[in-house]
Amino acid sequence: MQANPVIVVAGLALALAFTDATAAKIFKWTDERGVTHYGEIIPPEYKDQAALEMSPHGITIRKWDQANTSTITPDQRKAAEDKAVREREEKQRAFEQRRRDLALVNTYTSAQEIDAARERTLQLPTQAIRGLEPRLKKAQDRLTGLEQQAAGLVKAGKRVPDAVESDIADQKIEVDTIRAEIERHKAQIEIIKAKYEQDKKRYLEVTQSAERTPLRFER
Repeated sequence: MQANPVIVVAGLALALAFTDATAAKIFKWTDERGVTHYGEIIPPEYKDQAALEMSPHGITIRKWDQANTSTITPDQRKAAEDKAVREREEKQRAFEQRRRDLALVNTYTSAQEIDAARERTLQLPTQAIRGLEPRLKKAQDRLTGLEQQAAGLVKAGKRVPDAVESDIADQKIEVDTIRAEIERHKAQIEIIKAKYEQDKKRYLEVTQSAERTPLRFER
């Protein structure tokens, strides 16, 4: 006995309809760069964009246009884009702060350890200054001697030899170079102090806060 073709077709259609109904939904949408995406859900940031709901066989079940496109002005769109950029930047800053906080509490066990680390770090530029100061005094004394020699010759109505003038110029460069090096180390000392003071302040904030809420590292 042959099956009735009408019944077979109807049964097949019913089976396909049941399969489509029970299968996961597939959505199609386009991002701000014009790239088309497919997925079982539409990300929240694209929920107001034009999209299609499709069956597993690629048949369009439902479609909708971008919401309120006619009411969005260029200024509003620009403001929304700027807000999205700010939110991403703020999220990145928060992530970097959590990373630094975690590194801080993993490096030190107390504020006193931070003070000790600061003193160890300050030793190098401090010692460099101590080594440069005698050199500076020696260079300044030599420059003073040369300038007095030149002044004595001028006072006596004599010409200052080129060699003396050259020595004076070279000695001025030496003095300026040593002074600049000392100032560089002094600036480095201030930077080190500020850094460790900031670390200590943040360490105390984080550890006191962690007593109430454990510090977690999430992105």
